Amino acid sequence: MPNVFFTEELTEDEGMNPYAAVLLASREARRLNKNRLVAGVPEGEKKITTIALNRVVNKKVQVRHAGGKADSSGR
Repeated sequence: MPNVFFTEELTEDEGMNPYAAVLLASREARRLNKNRLVAGVPEGEKKITTIALNRVVNKKVQVRHAGGKADSSGR
């Protein structure tokens, strides 16, 4: 059964803008896919986008701003 993500899951704790949350998940999916391709690993059962969204929801993705400050809020 496919996972369904709502913007509230991505934004509720940190007060993150839904648009920023989707951009953050998109960048994470690209990063994961690039690493997979470089390593020569075949695609798994879960899609890269689903893995990236799970990582954003579980706050396993950090954002680095130009000033060097890191957080998981996407702001």
